[in-house]
Amino acid sequence: CNQFFVRPENAVAFEQRWANRTSKLKDCDGFVSFSMLRRDAKAKGHGIAPMGEEEPTYMSCTIWRDRDAFNNWRNGNAFKEAHGATEKKEDGEDVKPPMPLWSKPPEPVFYEGTLVISSTEGA
Repeated sequence: CNQFFVRPENAVAFEQRWANRTSKLKDCDGFVSFSMLRRDAKAKGHGIAPMGEEEPTYMSCTIWRDRDAFNNWRNGNAFKEAHGATEKKEDGEDVKPPMPLWSKPPEPVFYEGTLVISSTEGA
C-alpha cells in the first residue's frame, strides 16, 4: 500500500488523475486487485478518532498472488512506466511529469495476508 497525504483542495484532482491514468496492472502475472481508498474524515461514532493533518488521506493498495509476483512487477517495465519513467513526445523531447498533488511523498507500507475471505463475485 502507498499512503498519500493530499490536501482537501487537491482531492478532486488527485482522484481524477488516478481514475484517468493508464494502468497495466491487469496485464501483470499474479496481479489480483487494486483499490484506492479515501479516508472518511466525516465519519462519526464510537471509536472513531478525528483525523489529523499528519495522517494519510488516501491509500492505494494492490493485492498480488504472492511476493514473487509483486517483485516481478516492481522490477519490470509496467512499474517503471507507472512510476515516473521518462516518456517521450513524438519529436523525442521528454514529457514533463505532472506536478504532485500531495503535500509530501507517498509512504509505502507492506502487509502480508493472514486471512482472506471472499465471495465468488470477488472480495
